[in-house]
Amino acid sequence: MEQNQSYKRIILVILLVCLALSMFCLLGQGVNLVFAQTPNNTSVLADLQKDSTFNIADYRDKSDDYSIDIIQIAESTAKELLIYTYQPCQRTCFLVATCINMSLSDKVTGTTLYNLELISQDGVFCKYKVKDLVVQNTQLRYYNITSIYRAWNSSIDKPSGNSNTINEIAYNVGKLFKAETFEGSIRYSYDLKETIEIINPYTGFLQYSDGFFLYLKSCRSHYIAFDTDKQIDYLLEADVSFVHRSVYTAFGIGGTTEYGDKISETKTLAGKDKGGNTADGWFSKKYEWKRIQSVDEFIKMEELKPEIEENLRKDKKWVLRFYETDYKYTATGSHFDIEEYTEVTNVTILRLKFVTGFKLYDLGAVSGKLTGSNTEWDNTNPNELDPLGWFGRLFKKLADLLGIPVWAIYLIIALLLLGILLPILCLIFPPVWAVVKVIFKAVWNFIEWLFEAIIWIIALPFKGIVWIVNKIKGGGSA
Repeated sequence: MEQNQSYKRIILVILLVCLALSMFCLLGQGVNLVFAQTPNNTSVLADLQKDSTFNIADYRDKSDDYSIDIIQIAESTAKELLIYTYQPCQRTCFLVATCINMSLSDKVTGTTLYNLELISQDGVFCKYKVKDLVVQNTQLRYYNITSIYRAWNSSIDKPSGNSNTINEIAYNVGKLFKAETFEGSIRYSYDLKETIEIINPYTGFLQYSDGFFLYLKSCRSHYIAFDTDKQIDYLLEADVSFVHRSVYTAFGIGGTTEYGDKISETKTLAGKDKGGNTADGWFSKKYEWKRIQSVDEFIKMEELKPEIEENLRKDKKWVLRFYETDYKYTATGSHFDIEEYTEVTNVTILRLKFVTGFKLYDLGAVSGKLTGSNTEWDNTNPNELDPLGWFGRLFKKLADLLGIPVWAIYLIIALLLLGILLPILCLIFPPVWAVVKVIFKAVWNFIEWLFEAIIWIIALPFKGIVWIVNKIKGGGSA
């Protein structure tokens, strides 16, 4: 009897362990689903109901929940990637996802933004096609999705609270989807992935003069400052995405503004990387900076406007200086002036690699898109010049070109200046000439003495040889 009770206890423990493992798997990984390839012209609900575990009652309307959640993916017969979302407020507030932050491997390195196209909607469910993506011809395919974006909506979303414009809101996804071809069908599953959330971001630029030309030219250093929901001890790398286009404005009678094409770009920044201005104009000052800086280091290094410094100190810890552009202003002397610069918009952080404690992290970043001012710089020294520093760089280049040390260039210049200024001073101040003559005579006497000393030193070994020869011959000393 007791033995039977023991068996029952063992069986009960085994069942509880199995139940616990099942719950762990359900929480940590999506249930495997097996589909054939999905046409892209079917409805979102028809696709989702192919899964026997899908229960529409689990996805309720929530009029005050403006989030977007990716619940499934599929690969279409046209080699397209399809994204299925649950959008709780969709019946009362119609929202459309714009893009996803995704890499095509099990690592987050190389993550980038992919635009979405809405192709079906039914209640709280939406079906999107990932644009400009072709499904790979491999047995196992990864879709590592960090976040999904939607446009900022003034009726439901808060403004930035500063001069920035919020373009898009990002929602955490943190799912590594896997699609595996198996006996003619495709098996889908996913694992949960850790992400890092960007908090209190702010983007702007600093402007530095590049010196005098026939026009005003400056360098603009664009940056984004932020904090995160995780502690960062050392920030090693970051991926920053943004959009830029050229702007050409002619002011005056009949003035116009022309815009270039919008270009999306992603920059990978490393802690060892540095940026700087060209400083190629007359009397320019050379600036250099680290691509990744702490807020304290950034504030200490730069001359910021008081309101910008206050904003950064309040709730931000890191600064990424991701892009440099030129600013030109030409005064034509006629009826209009010309201004040329690069407009930077939709700045977002895609990935952060960092160390906390003794652990290395490389995580996808959940970060909305921001646009800062493209006309107001954040520093107080946009027109700073450095004539001495500019001459120093010029003389260094000249010395390198001639293959001589820099001090030789300074000596030549000093002698030239002395030759130019002395006659002028002697004419204006006659006593100067008497002093100059005394100095020149003393210098000349020193040179004569030095010359004779050098000759004596050079001749000394030869005199020694002659003395030795004469001694040998018995001819006495030299």
